[in-house]
Amino acid sequence: MKDKGFICLSNAKAECKISLWGGNLLSYRPKNEEHDIFWLGDLNKFDNVQAIRGGIPVCWPRFAEEALNNHLPRHGFARLSTWTLQNVNVDENTIEAELSLTPDIKYNLNMSARLLIKITDKLEYALETTNLSDKEFIFSEALHAYFNVSCVDDVAIQGLSGHQYKNSLDGKLYTLDKDLKINGEFDSIFLNQVEPIKIVDKNYNREIVMEKQGSKTTVVWNPAKDLAEMSQKQYKTFVCVEPSNVGDYCVKLAPHAKHTISVGIKVQKLK
Repeated sequence: MKDKGFICLSNAKAECKISLWGGNLLSYRPKNEEHDIFWLGDLNKFDNVQAIRGGIPVCWPRFAEEALNNHLPRHGFARLSTWTLQNVNVDENTIEAELSLTPDIKYNLNMSARLLIKITDKLEYALETTNLSDKEFIFSEALHAYFNVSCVDDVAIQGLSGHQYKNSLDGKLYTLDKDLKINGEFDSIFLNQVEPIKIVDKNYNREIVMEKQGSKTTVVWNPAKDLAEMSQKQYKTFVCVEPSNVGDYCVKLAPHAKHTISVGIKVQKLK
């Protein structure tokens, strides 16, 4: 069902909600889960002007305020654009949607993007970039996923141990030697990280398992304060864990080539 730029899809296994503004998967909930997998700011305006805080904003083809492609908006323009719905299919076992984006002429970029969303017993989410030009295109990207948790102070993130990470707050490199537990503001890029990640949430009796492909960095973020789109203390109920290619791991895409970054997300009950 499509209503005012939102696409709501449901079958016996799961339900989801997609915003054409930003190509943002706002919600995904397996029917056997009480709580949504993704978090959404209570005070979003949904005005098709500002980026939506929550779900999976698409940061493309620039991440944050990197010097690369610095003529583009912060986090790129994909989250500030209206995507086109190309295809949708729902049956008893599968939900599928395909969205596309061609950059506004003002950006002078000869490229295109596709979002492929598939839900079976898990969520498969992919961003495909096509270089339509005769020149190499270098860009960064992130699937800026806001995961819904009971309390950020109480979850453990597994799969990052042993990796160097760049702390975006002080610019320094560190190495994580254990499961990540967040206490206070955290904003870091884990380098050369390709292994599966688990967000273990004992209060919700579940772990969110994330497996990614075409991604060599993972960004983890929580601001430790409410931002404009959040109700009081709402920052406590999410953690961003983002498949990405940023910094020195940006994508160098040959003429007329394609690149795909994708993530598979599955929810499991704790044993």
